[in-house]
Amino acid sequence: MIFCDYGIVLQRRPLRENDRIVTVFTLEHGKLEVNFKSVRLAHGKLRALSEAVTWGDYRFFLKKGSNFPVCTGGRTLSVFGDIRTNLESLYLAQHYCEVVNKLTPAQDPSPQKYGLLLGALHDLDALGCSFWLRQAFTLRVLELAGFGFRETAAGPEADFWETLHAGSWTAVRALPEDRASAEFIDGLLARFFGGQLGIDLRTLQFVK
Repeated sequence: MIFCDYGIVLQRRPLRENDRIVTVFTLEHGKLEVNFKSVRLAHGKLRALSEAVTWGDYRFFLKKGSNFPVCTGGRTLSVFGDIRTNLESLYLAQHYCEVVNKLTPAQDPSPQKYGLLLGALHDLDALGCSFWLRQAFTLRVLELAGFGFRETAAGPEADFWETLHAGSWTAVRALPEDRASAEFIDGLLARFFGGQLGIDLRTLQFVK
């Protein structure tokens, strides 16, 4: 079976000598583990489509009886060039992708989560990092994954808390820096990811 879908690369890892296993979060089919054959060769024609933090229009082939599609073609829609030229932005983009990856079951479509990630990457690509982006993005993914704190937080002021969860990225960027509130939220997230979900976010150490 051949099918096409829009997708964002969340992560990649080597397979054998020349291939890659690439985690692609697609709009209609959810999170897929995809085999990209020969992309580690210098002339690998699908190499760009297999790179992390890439948005593309993909064509997949799925063999009958298999859950492991092979990428057979596609086109790159964006590599988020301004993100890649700024290390702080690149780390944050990779953190976005890891949060989505860890909180998204395989082959479980979530157009809202896909739209959130794509919008956040476009915002980061256009305007760079800002103080509250990481917390706002994580809280929103948790909300979409069914673990949200939107109605239960005790501490942050209500309008501020609502902006983190539902305000535009422009509104989030306009929020004043508040180290005490940031530490409170980070502690809440750390306890939930580590204590409740048993998830270790490896990219967290690289982002502010």
